[in-house]
Amino acid sequence: MFVSTLRLAIFLFLTTTLASVLELDASNFNDVVLNSDKNTLVKFYASWCSHCSKLEPVWEELATAYEKEPNVQIARINADKHQKVGKQYGINGYPTIKLFKKDDVQHPIEFEGARSVESLTNFISAHTGVNSPSSAPSLVAKLNDLNIEDVVEGKDAFIAVTADWCGHCKKLKPTWQKLAEIYQGDSDIVVIGQVQVTDPEPSEWIKDKFQIRSFPTLLYIKNGDLQNAEIYEAPRTLSEFVEFVNERAGTTRAEDGGLHPDAGLLHSLDDLVSKFVGSAKQERVKLANKVTEALNDLKKENKYAKEIRYYTKLINSLVNGPYDFIPREITRLEKMLSENLAPEARDSALFRLNILRYFNSCITPNTYK
Repeated sequence: MFVSTLRLAIFLFLTTTLASVLELDASNFNDVVLNSDKNTLVKFYASWCSHCSKLEPVWEELATAYEKEPNVQIARINADKHQKVGKQYGINGYPTIKLFKKDDVQHPIEFEGARSVESLTNFISAHTGVNSPSSAPSLVAKLNDLNIEDVVEGKDAFIAVTADWCGHCKKLKPTWQKLAEIYQGDSDIVVIGQVQVTDPEPSEWIKDKFQIRSFPTLLYIKNGDLQNAEIYEAPRTLSEFVEFVNERAGTTRAEDGGLHPDAGLLHSLDDLVSKFVGSAKQERVKLANKVTEALNDLKKENKYAKEIRYYTKLINSLVNGPYDFIPREITRLEKMLSENLAPEARDSALFRLNILRYFNSCITPNTYK
């Protein structure tokens, strides 16, 4: 026991001295994660995984934010290299993020939200009761000539170009911050950003590129395409902003930050899904290929990844069982939503519940034959 405790103490001293993220392996995983009496958020990654590499700056930032929090530690393990650990925790894809709560380390909770600092801190807070660290960055992404390409790559971005002496910019600030809060759960889809031209960071390229002549100027970037920015010219109200972003980004947010009732639904598949769910089991097996093909066609658009994953899960349950998964899961999520959930957890539950309710509405007497 003494040797194990000493080994853990030395490991924690070295890793916290050199870096905020704890690097795990098969030899120290139990000591650091299971026996440390701390809440541990673990990223299971592979060295060849591009999504893992893209997540790394977020992981470092998250670790820095929690480095003075005694009850939370941020860690990672190469589960491709340490496959025994990965297999033990059911790791089938990378990156996978799991929270090991100190009072229930045997049942880690998998994170399914947007991979942003804001979403991850909300997730930790919701499940541990530990407040989000004050050092967590603003929800509005700070952009300049040096980082704009990287930040908006593969995403939509709604950007306010401002100056600190501008009265209209100051008036816009609280609305812009609220807009960023509304879309924090969609940070993998759309970035709410700001370029403050009077800050020390360079912004000459941005001003020249987008011909900025007045402040604030609001730009909408579609799918990271800086060559074809759209100038926003409608009223600068929260309701107009939300309507505009939803239309451009395909999101389904309301002004209170919640989700619309049809969030998560793939309406282009309604007829096919309705026929599939309402058919008898033998016919469903035949239709499953058609539904899968339709989902694969949507996947080619590089959209709807979460929706496609959950549709696929429900389709599998109706083909292979458990056949009562849909009603049971509806009951479970409705109970969960009656509790006080963090925004990220509420989004995740509502998203799944909307899809479940649609599938449930398609059930006919033939479904269970």
